[in-house]
Amino acid sequence: MKLDRIGGSYCATIFLLFIIMFEKVMPSSEKRLIKQLIDNYEKAGKIGRPVKNKNETVVLGFGLSLFQLLDLDEKSQVLTVNVWAKYTWVDHLLRWDPSNYSNIREVRIPPKFVWTPDIVLYNFVDERLRELRDVMLNVDYTGRIFWNPPAIFKSSCHIDIRDFPFDYQYCFLKFVSRNYNNDEVDLQFFDNRTEIDMDEYTKSAEWIIHAHPAHRLVMMSERCGQKIPDLTFFLFLQRNPVYYGCLLVFPCILLSLLTTVVFWLPPHSPAKTILSMNIFVAYSTLLNLLASSTPSATPIVPYLGYYYCFNMTLLSISVFLSTTTINLHSYGKDHVPKCLVSMVCTFALALHITDAQELDEPEESLSLIENKLRKKKYKKELAELGKMEAARMAAVAVASSVPLIDYRMMSSSKMNLNAKFLYRGPNNQQFFANESYDPNISDPAPKPDGFVLNQAYEAATQWSQHSTPDRVQSPTSDSEKEVSPSKKPYINTNDYPALPMATTGSRKKAGRLLANMLQLKEILKNTMGKLDKKDAKLRKQRDWHLVSMTLDRLFFYSYLLIIIFAGCLLIFPRGPTMGTMEEYVEKHKSIYNERNKKIAAACFMSGVEFD
Repeated sequence: MKLDRIGGSYCATIFLLFIIMFEKVMPSSEKRLIKQLIDNYEKAGKIGRPVKNKNETVVLGFGLSLFQLLDLDEKSQVLTVNVWAKYTWVDHLLRWDPSNYSNIREVRIPPKFVWTPDIVLYNFVDERLRELRDVMLNVDYTGRIFWNPPAIFKSSCHIDIRDFPFDYQYCFLKFVSRNYNNDEVDLQFFDNRTEIDMDEYTKSAEWIIHAHPAHRLVMMSERCGQKIPDLTFFLFLQRNPVYYGCLLVFPCILLSLLTTVVFWLPPHSPAKTILSMNIFVAYSTLLNLLASSTPSATPIVPYLGYYYCFNMTLLSISVFLSTTTINLHSYGKDHVPKCLVSMVCTFALALHITDAQELDEPEESLSLIENKLRKKKYKKELAELGKMEAARMAAVAVASSVPLIDYRMMSSSKMNLNAKFLYRGPNNQQFFANESYDPNISDPAPKPDGFVLNQAYEAATQWSQHSTPDRVQSPTSDSEKEVSPSKKPYINTNDYPALPMATTGSRKKAGRLLANMLQLKEILKNTMGKLDKKDAKLRKQRDWHLVSMTLDRLFFYSYLLIIIFAGCLLIFPRGPTMGTMEEYVEKHKSIYNERNKKIAAACFMSGVEFD
């Protein structure tokens, strides 16, 4: 009995060990299925389309799911995107009955053991040999395969930088079969989705995607009689201008406004040229930054670059103009030409330029242009008033300003022409009946009215009578002795009896006195001549100063208008230069059609026709 018990336990142990070993050796249904599918492929061969006969066509679905727009390199003109590629097709060698394999309806197989489509990026510029990453194939029992490998595609993209940094770019990714034509592999969209899938897209900080359509096109093969389908995925991109706007556009606008300050500096200031050159250097720096951000080999130059060059040209011209105005102000020795006088009289008041500077000394007189501007200003003010108000204002203005103008216009060495006529008494009525004028002024002064004429006539007659010898009495009274020298009447010694003969000593004193008076007269004459020359020089300088200020103000408004117009034309965005997305796609299709026509014509000449 004891031996029987030992034998029974020994058999039970062996049976248990056999069961455990059998369970370890037996694979799962999934493993058996995968092994069976791979073995079938090894027997049939991996190379070749998965069809039963050569007349069958593999329908291949392909799509893209954009994950990230990595970069759009303007200098290299390369678009880099991170995508998930989607493939689907049917392989009859990968079919099974789920009931024979524990009702397994889907398995995953490495792509290296089975046939995979040879879809490649046609416009690739990648130095890598492979773009896809190894991902398992999802296979269901009907032989339907879904493959979703991640990939980084680098495609060529023509960059149009004319509107940089407010530009729009059109890029596309073109996928074709490397070895098969339309009769062998029919390339279609995945799930008939004619656009890029953006569900998993991570927004780019630099580019905004406005449209992402896809189109299926057929390209004629150079091997006559074959058609190659391709799927083209388009991207319509707009640059985010915030970064480059702050870096390149905003400083440019500030520099343009700062350039206008050059024409507001005083005409004689050398700081005009220094400021212009400093702004020129700043534009050169911005132009260098722009060149480093754009392609160097492209024949297209951004409008912003044109604006930089245009401003630098205007700055160079402004330096020349500033130098010209400085020279006019500092070295204008001759009289102002008539054309410049007319220009100043035309634009000075309209440009709010002061009509006359403050005179440094009371004996200085108004210059030619200052008198013209003052008259023009008074005439303009009088014209705006009514007739009665105009007459009253004219009387007040002439009564208060005529003596002042006569005094200021009077030469330091001799009396003015107006004063001479006033002194002549009986002739002053004829003088006031005509237009009074100064030899240095081309325009006649305005006529005074009757009241002012009578007042001036009486004043001149009274002054001339007091200066006439017939009115002079002998200075015997005490009141007459106290009269100041400036008010003593002039005494003509020829009308009085001769004085008694003087002694020899008094005769010598009189001779010395006469010599001293002649010397003083000569000194006074020279001094007054120098003052006349100084006054004339100052008048010329003030005239040239007004010319310089007028030119500067004209240059300022001209420069401001040109800069605003150029800025609106060159800097601010104008929308897509290549039209809408639909227009771009139609243009792309027209290129296909032209190419297909040329190939069809060449094949027709060789005797081969397309279906």
